[in-house]
Amino acid sequence: MTVELLVLLASGAAGAVLGGLLRLPMWPITGALLGSAVANVLLATTVSMPAGLSFFAQVLVGTAVGASVLPGFVKQLRTLILPAVAVTAILVAAGLSAAVLMSAWGLVGPRESLLGMIPGGVGEMVAASAALGADSALVAGMHVIRLLITLWTLPLLVRWAMSWRRGPREAEQ
Repeated sequence: MTVELLVLLASGAAGAVLGGLLRLPMWPITGALLGSAVANVLLATTVSMPAGLSFFAQVLVGTAVGASVLPGFVKQLRTLILPAVAVTAILVAAGLSAAVLMSAWGLVGPRESLLGMIPGGVGEMVAASAALGADSALVAGMHVIRLLITLWTLPLLVRWAMSWRRGPREAEQ
């Protein structure tokens, strides 16, 4: 393990702690993401996680999500599959449209704009960008911006969505 990787991990942990103290939404993720990103920028390096460590982290997250699946999940999934496919198609179309415009306006290359604007996980899209010869750091940056905006607005959006099911007065409580 290199010194740079240790600094990156420590920066991610420090960012998570600071995120908790600052009461950032989704502070373990957003704080660690910001802390490690700041470390990479300040160190002027592109330290990345070793494949084994990244794999372990993904397995851990996948296991945590899988553990939350309850027995009625498959029945509920059947009712949600059509809306999920429709929303995904809309998001891909919106991302593709934005990518075409960004590339046409010369803001970013076609590969980077497409990989950066199409919805997907940061890790997966960065891996795809590396495989397709695109600027992985730029693609990661575009997805990190999207992810941070999403995570930071989620608490507000959830409260708003809860007001649909209950009256506005009950949602405020």
